Amino acid sequence: MNNRPFDPSAFIRLVRGHESFVLTTHVNPDGDALGSEIGFAEWLLSLGKNVRVINHSPTPYNYLFLDQPNPIIEQFDAARHAEVLQNAEIIFVLDVNDPNRTRSLEPFLANTSSLRRRGQGVVAVIDHHLNPKPFASDYFIDTDACSTGELIVRLIEEARPVLGGAITPKAAAALYVAIMTDTGSFRFPRTTAAIFRMCADLLELGADPVRTYHEVYNTSPPGRLLLIRDALTSLEYHYDNRMALQCILQSDLRAAGAEEEDVDGLVQLPFQVKGIVLSVFLLELKEGWKVSTRSKDDVSAADFAQSFGGNGHFHAAGARVKETYTLEEMKRLIVDNAGKVLAEAGVLTPQAA
Repeated sequence: MNNRPFDPSAFIRLVRGHESFVLTTHVNPDGDALGSEIGFAEWLLSLGKNVRVINHSPTPYNYLFLDQPNPIIEQFDAARHAEVLQNAEIIFVLDVNDPNRTRSLEPFLANTSSLRRRGQGVVAVIDHHLNPKPFASDYFIDTDACSTGELIVRLIEEARPVLGGAITPKAAAALYVAIMTDTGSFRFPRTTAAIFRMCADLLELGADPVRTYHEVYNTSPPGRLLLIRDALTSLEYHYDNRMALQCILQSDLRAAGAEEEDVDGLVQLPFQVKGIVLSVFLLELKEGWKVSTRSKDDVSAADFAQSFGGNGHFHAAGARVKETYTLEEMKRLIVDNAGKVLAEAGVLTPQAA
């Protein structure tokens, strides 16, 4: 199910056959999620479609610039949005393939919802993650894509000769950010020559690589640097320095005057050390824990995340743990599961794991 036939003609039929669209994405949206929503919405608006973008979470501070001028993204409010979602002709779910990760919007997407029971509306997924859940009627999935932004560009390019529409400068900037952030500024696997050509086209359409990089990466609040300090203070190496573990607690966030979103990207820090092939970042939530993991070579971050009920890509994945484990219990579970994943990848012998 991961790589169903990627059928642009089906996408064209969906867009042509509907006038009212709702777009949404996962909780705590990142650059790929938000950039894909804004880029897709801008193109649909250029076709004269009615478009609403409704997310569970607010837009992080470093991505607010993408939705200017004329902001389109709305944060879910049951009083304002329940009827909109129930009556939507089509809902596109972007950069996520599990309705649970849309939080407030899940009841409007799941097979048991009143929307689906009445046979009204279509739910379609555009995504590049592994193991999609069977909740939508249409899937546009390519797990070999570097980002959902790449998929949006490919679909629009296929559709424009038939449907028309324009990629505005706002859309170009948003789609460029989607690709830039999910490729780690063009340094992760799947950053191909075709991706650079795609980004060159987006620059010609109005994306500004200097401004977008600055806004995304150089506008952090002071508390983020304090969290980097705390994360590095918590750093542990395991399995002969092949695996790294960092953690940030709610008390650290309060002391730094920071938000949970300020830890984004800190999981990458240990890869500055030679030999690290698995990095795990543990964040204490108000309820439960968030586990983020990144990997290199033949080590599967997805397998590690799945051991905690999560999902993702081969080299980048995550999970949310709702159980009330203590910090030491979570660390022990993480280290034990990391050993199994490293052993399966041949990094460690089973005895060492």
